[in-house]
Amino acid sequence: MRDHLSQSRVIHCLLLAVPFVAVALALRGLSRDFWVYQGYDELVHYQTVLAAAAQWPRPLLSGYYSWSGPLVYWLIATLARPFGTSLAAARLVVMMMSWATCVTAYVILRDRLGAKPLVALALSLVLALSPFFFGESFRVLTDNPTWLFVALALERLLAYVRRPVLSRLAVFAACAAVATLMRQVSVWLFLPALVALVSVPSSARRRAAGLLILALGLVPLAGLVVYWGGATAGGGVGPAASPLEFRVRNVLMALAVVGLWSLLVIPSEELKALPVKLGRRGLTAVGIGAAVCMAALAAHAMRSLGGGDPYGIGIVGRLSESLRGPLGTSLSWWVLAPVGTAAVVALAATRWRSLSDRILVTGLAGLLVTAAANGTWFQRYVDFPVLLILVALAASAGVPWRSVDRVRLAGVVIISVFWTAAVALSVLAS
Repeated sequence: MRDHLSQSRVIHCLLLAVPFVAVALALRGLSRDFWVYQGYDELVHYQTVLAAAAQWPRPLLSGYYSWSGPLVYWLIATLARPFGTSLAAARLVVMMMSWATCVTAYVILRDRLGAKPLVALALSLVLALSPFFFGESFRVLTDNPTWLFVALALERLLAYVRRPVLSRLAVFAACAAVATLMRQVSVWLFLPALVALVSVPSSARRRAAGLLILALGLVPLAGLVVYWGGATAGGGVGPAASPLEFRVRNVLMALAVVGLWSLLVIPSEELKALPVKLGRRGLTAVGIGAAVCMAALAAHAMRSLGGGDPYGIGIVGRLSESLRGPLGTSLSWWVLAPVGTAAVVALAATRWRSLSDRILVTGLAGLLVTAAANGTWFQRYVDFPVLLILVALAASAGVPWRSVDRVRLAGVVIISVFWTAAVALSVLAS
């Protein structure tokens, strides 16, 4: 009986639902507000959901104030429609999609990457309780619905490299297309897909068919961009029409997020083995990557922040407020951004042989590149997919989990608790 409980997928999926159900009940059926980072955005997003519901089933393609794509509003409006599209109903839809994201992550970890059932469950719970995911599950925000289709796309792509059947690639393309119609920068998903297509053994004819499938997956986003006359519903790209300094700054901040979570997620046994795995060339590449990153920091790439944390960019921004550093740049950037750069280079150098790992590493690189597309940057734009990819790479490492690793993983949840408390105190004080 005990073995059955530790192996049962159904029971594990129900356990993943427990944190969500507990908070929903505490909030009286989601009729009360949950303190969450940038929760004030809910007003704009919910009004857009109501506008989409008013003209349902026709999608609301323009005329709304948001950088998110129209499909996320149409989908929430559609699923909440049987309940009258009330605020509580829309929140319930987002919460259920958040739970489904965690279930999909569990499938990735257990079935696609071979993690032990309890390990997959524990890692999925860490993702569920992460700082920029759990709180967003109880408000009408557009992040978590997007992450659901990002996770579904990655699951299908990892399934494809295990058994390269074109139907799996087609489902990936469909999920990725949905994700790009929710958040346009999700286009990074097609980079690991292209790597997967050229990496798996296949005939030239099937590879051409796969390339056509991926191209078709980009058609909906391309059509939307042409219809808008730009990358957002308002046309153009808004603040994204910024100098190169802003682009570099955004990538450095995304690298800092990689640095923060890699310190807590990558297993200690893998860290110990890295010098041997990397060898002289690999260590040189890591050193060069970190040096380039530090050169960008020394060139005042972060000065556009204007000091401190002017627009609440997230945990890494809050850290920069209290940690001063040389050349007018916070010590948190000097530490976390080079660590993130080193982690990306090291993972690329040591994980390229495995097809599954290759997909994850290329996905991480694509995610970092598209971070430059945003004129303004918030940690929640990249936090969950970065953490998902790092957790997946940790699960596929094939090394034992030590007690120190469990403590470090618990650190992700502890940071989430403190972050939520800080947001709550900020809201109460205002």
